[in-house]
Amino acid sequence: MKYALVTGGSRGLGGAICLKFAQMGIPVIVNYQSNKQAAEEVCAEICNNGGSASILQFDVASENTALEGWEKEHPEDYIAYLVNNAGIRRDNLMFMMPTEDWHAVINTSLNGFYYVTKFLLPKMMMRKRGGRIVNMTSLSGLKGMAGQ
Repeated sequence: MKYALVTGGSRGLGGAICLKFAQMGIPVIVNYQSNKQAAEEVCAEICNNGGSASILQFDVASENTALEGWEKEHPEDYIAYLVNNAGIRRDNLMFMMPTEDWHAVINTSLNGFYYVTKFLLPKMMMRKRGGRIVNMTSLSGLKGMAGQ
């Protein structure tokens, strides 16, 4: 069975994307880093409306084994749709921004995209010969806001 994974799927735009996949009849994996309650709420809303969803906790900013674990639990299934939506914001004037904040934003937005896509792409393209990847950013990520 084909699944959709939405990183940062527990709130806001990511949650809305999860709901849309479910409305299309696609089982959804709702990724979250720290807000389990929000992920469970999205999952419950999907299931209450007749869809199929599960939650998967992992930090996209570091290579991890959560996706390996999911694959072991679902040997006949694969993630055919990936939405790289996870992102964090650490607003500050550059000269006041701690280096740790800079690295946290880059690790989530760029390294997160890299780690998750790198892991899933071979399964999508080599083994299953298909899949879709959508990479998202916020408007402030494109245009910037005062102090960014």
